[in-house]
Amino acid sequence: MKIFTLRSVLSSLLPAGALLLGLGACTTSHYVLVKPAAGGGQWQDGMEVVAAKQDSLDVRLGVVSTTGPWLEFDVTVHNRRRRPVLVAPEAFYLDAYAATPGVGALRVQSENPEQNIQALQQQAAYHRQKATARPAAEMLSSLSNLLDDICSRPRHENAARRASRQARYRTEMARYEQERTSHAVQATAARNQQRQLETTLLRKTTLASGQELRGRVRFRRCADAAVRLRLVMPLAGRELAGEFTQQYFRLDSPLATAAAPAKASRR
Repeated sequence: MKIFTLRSVLSSLLPAGALLLGLGACTTSHYVLVKPAAGGGQWQDGMEVVAAKQDSLDVRLGVVSTTGPWLEFDVTVHNRRRRPVLVAPEAFYLDAYAATPGVGALRVQSENPEQNIQALQQQAAYHRQKATARPAAEMLSSLSNLLDDICSRPRHENAARRASRQARYRTEMARYEQERTSHAVQATAARNQQRQLETTLLRKTTLASGQELRGRVRFRRCADAAVRLRLVMPLAGRELAGEFTQQYFRLDSPLATAAAPAKASRR
């Protein structure tokens, strides 16, 4: 079975990659509907899930979000083996199949949760520093205004000019204060998002025997034109997988019936 990574697709300009990537740009008017390929499956917390079992490992997969730039899956791993199992969500990947017969799959690697969390930590630190800092331009402006107050004389600056200068100074100071407030708001938003990811994302850990682990795994929405998705999870030297169908549509057009998924080659 042909599998292409994003790097290989971009370098070779493969037609399949052009199709998937060309329609994969996410805008507010473009949406995807993703659901388990086999209807009438299991349900968990109001969500239809796909179950996969292999070598005493049980996995349940469901789609929790397709909004924005992310495609997010809810993943539950239950270890029934006698030995612990390493769960590394950054090793999971998605094979996206186009409707065109004979076209290879586009492989999308899952996002690394630790890198996502670290990026938000850095973003919050940056905005927190900007929210309390006084830039050199602001201090120079304050000093210049003070010197003007001290050195100016009535014959050099009348009341109207003085009032105009003070108004410009207050406007400039208000702008700096507004920038600090904006940075404070962004720092709070980044911290809140960081805490949310820390509690919701599936993170790399060793799962003991008899234990269960649940969390979200996210992928970039770069294959919106695909009609079939295969989520593969390498666990304990095995590859457990779940099959999903995907439908791409515009907000300003009626929801059409999804095309029949192409048959997958046996791995």
